[in-house]
Amino acid sequence: MLINSVRLGVRQSFDADSGITDIWTVNPFLNLIAPFTPTGIFVTASLVTMACLLTRKGYNWIAGYHPVKDRRGFDILPDGTHGSSRFMKREEMGRVLDVGRLDSLSGTVYGKHKDDPLDSDAYADYVASSKKAGLAGSLLVVGAPGTGKSWGFVRPFVLQCVKRRESIVLTDPKNELYESMAGYLIDQGYEVRVFNLLDMEHSDRWDPIGEADHDPRLVPVIASTIIANTSSEKEANDFWSKAELNLLTALLYYVQNEQDKSGRRLPLAMRRLGRVLALLSEDGLKQIDETIKRLPAGHPAKGPYGLFLNAKENLRGNIVIGLGNRLNVFHDALVDSLTSDSTIDLTLPGQKPCAYFCILSAQDSTYTFLSSLFFTMLFSRLEAYARKETKDGKLPVRVNFLLDEFPSIGRLGDFKRSIAFTRSFGMSCQVLVQSISQLADMYPRHEWEEIAACCDATICLGVNDLTSAKFISEKCGMTTIRVTNNQQPQTPLFSPLQNNIRPYSMTRSNTQRALMQPDEVLRLGNDRCIVRLRGQYPMLLYKITPPEFTDYGKLRPASIHDYPPDRPDGAAGGENKKQPAPDAGSAVPPPELPPEPKSPYSDLLQPDDPDQEDDMPDHTTFIPTDDQIDQYQQELDRNNELDNESEDAAL
Repeated sequence: MLINSVRLGVRQSFDADSGITDIWTVNPFLNLIAPFTPTGIFVTASLVTMACLLTRKGYNWIAGYHPVKDRRGFDILPDGTHGSSRFMKREEMGRVLDVGRLDSLSGTVYGKHKDDPLDSDAYADYVASSKKAGLAGSLLVVGAPGTGKSWGFVRPFVLQCVKRRESIVLTDPKNELYESMAGYLIDQGYEVRVFNLLDMEHSDRWDPIGEADHDPRLVPVIASTIIANTSSEKEANDFWSKAELNLLTALLYYVQNEQDKSGRRLPLAMRRLGRVLALLSEDGLKQIDETIKRLPAGHPAKGPYGLFLNAKENLRGNIVIGLGNRLNVFHDALVDSLTSDSTIDLTLPGQKPCAYFCILSAQDSTYTFLSSLFFTMLFSRLEAYARKETKDGKLPVRVNFLLDEFPSIGRLGDFKRSIAFTRSFGMSCQVLVQSISQLADMYPRHEWEEIAACCDATICLGVNDLTSAKFISEKCGMTTIRVTNNQQPQTPLFSPLQNNIRPYSMTRSNTQRALMQPDEVLRLGNDRCIVRLRGQYPMLLYKITPPEFTDYGKLRPASIHDYPPDRPDGAAGGENKKQPAPDAGSAVPPPELPPEPKSPYSDLLQPDDPDQEDDMPDHTTFIPTDDQIDQYQQELDRNNELDNESEDAAL
């Protein structure tokens, strides 16, 4: 109607014989035809030109300048003078990732993309990893408690692994993952095993020494892992820890190669990890010393034991006590039975789809060294299997280490190297932490940064601490935004210098801004997540939940109290079938519980003179009190002084 009225007005003004009396008409047909007349086309072009010249959007369109209007109220400029970061667009996601309906995706699902927050999930595009991006499978997930690490990431990840028929080794700090996922995994044909440090009576058994039968070089790894996870930060490299490491390495070598009188290696059940504690608490240092001396030349225990003997004689008792305190958990019959045999084959996940649950306590660190040993041995055994048993150096079945509450596992031996080489062997690590500070405490200095650098994807589900917020903010990068300054001075009420007042002015400039300020990361909505991929712009996505997956309806509950199920002999793991033994026909007796200790450190803490035995206190506990330790040390010092006086008198 407007264009038609303009056309009629022009004719009325320049054509006296037009006969037009009213420029406004309500005839819809005439109004529709008007834009296509010469006058209508000219008027339309004039209006568009004026709009382009007078509005900012029109000016940007003519100039080819396309800033991105952010919902937070500023424009992100494309020139990148101060930084070029921005959130990835939908079409960019499709070039490097798999985007589409959830049922059609097989990769790790990062989240879902919506054009509008009010859009239904039925119209959302799900975003998953793809081989197009050329990224490794390892990723770092940072999420404070309650942000959905287990619900919104771990469970969907397991469902996608089943779709790809890949193995999973996952930590289960609260026992909930096994009870919600194990039944489904069994139904899908997965081999399910449980290493349960929370309820040990409902667990498969696993002996670390059995892994050294396949590769004796793992003995020092076992020893260093135990010492590292039973030492405080100050004790990590002190004299006592190093001395205890030498003694532990020697005893592990001895137990690993222990033989009967006929020269045959003892069954694995008799070479359990608790045997080391039995040597310390029952045989004593003198008996251990005599045993090591009787070993043949070249025995691997002689080297580290010789280093232990370099310590002063009056210090060796303290070294033994310190090592015994580190291993005192093996006085528990359940712990000793748990490590008395191996029904878990550590190489099986690389050969067929398996699901190994490591159930541990997120609050109690007593058994941390066992969980750390379990994962350290897993990495070593799978890596060795890929190198030696496969043609292309990769595992036939990909193994995913889903490490929920990662610091609760304990410090893994040389984990920064393991995660760096997992991809080449057909493995990947998914590291889940509550905060970056938590990761830095377990792997101090720059180790945590090396671990984070090996993760090609970083996912932030929400954080509460400023350190993590700054880390995510820096990961998102810096961007260039437009800043508009308006100056509109007010004329003073009684000023005679009105003409000197500067007029209204407006200036525009570019400046730098973090794409996500730390406080904005802290205020990230509970339904949103930030995903940062190596070499790509960050993505701001919506979180996913297990009910969105088709297979969620196939989940069925399974109680850990029903584990282990009744299995035929030999079906519990198969690892003990592969244990090398000199005599293949010898029968392996069932695991025995450790005998009751006679007296802790009997050789050290009892006098050489039997007549004085009645004067000694009755030691009914494994860990001596501080007063008892002082008393023992005084007696050792007194004996040393008497020996010195005797030597002086003899001279």
